[in-house]
Amino acid sequence: MLLAMSQTSAIAVPERSAPPPAPAPVPAPAPAGGEAGSRNSASPDNGRAPAAVCVFQTRGDYVHISGSAFEASGHGWWVNGNCNATLAIVTVQLQQYYADGSWRNAGTAGTATVRSGGGAGNRATGRGVCTSGSLTGWRSVIDVDLVGLADDPGKLYTPGQNIYCRL
Repeated sequence: MLLAMSQTSAIAVPERSAPPPAPAPVPAPAPAGGEAGSRNSASPDNGRAPAAVCVFQTRGDYVHISGSAFEASGHGWWVNGNCNATLAIVTVQLQQYYADGSWRNAGTAGTATVRSGGGAGNRATGRGVCTSGSLTGWRSVIDVDLVGLADDPGKLYTPGQNIYCRL
């Protein structure tokens, strides 16, 4: 199921700095609503002024429970618009929602060098082994870096999804 794709200017969201030590918050269901991504752009990575800018899309699905194991799983891929690139390095980092309102990295980030288009074997997968079946909010952060081109730092944040999996 396609969750999100980028269509507007990419905006990198800075990570929150860690709060001072306090009672440790616990994972929790995410609030309703979510974030979507935006269109990305790239230019030649040769230190010269770009002659043209190209466009590609970053895409991802909802974080879900894997069909092959009791683990949270999220996929990321890219779709070429008009870039002179055939490969991109796609990274997917899962994040778990906490009762203090923060999203925190969880599980193992997945990185793969893939062709445009997505589909099995042509995407990156982030995973996290569930330690309980408690309802918890999840999202993924997807970064696409075109091979041979400099691209913007924008990332796709998939909307929060509550699933019965907690790390």
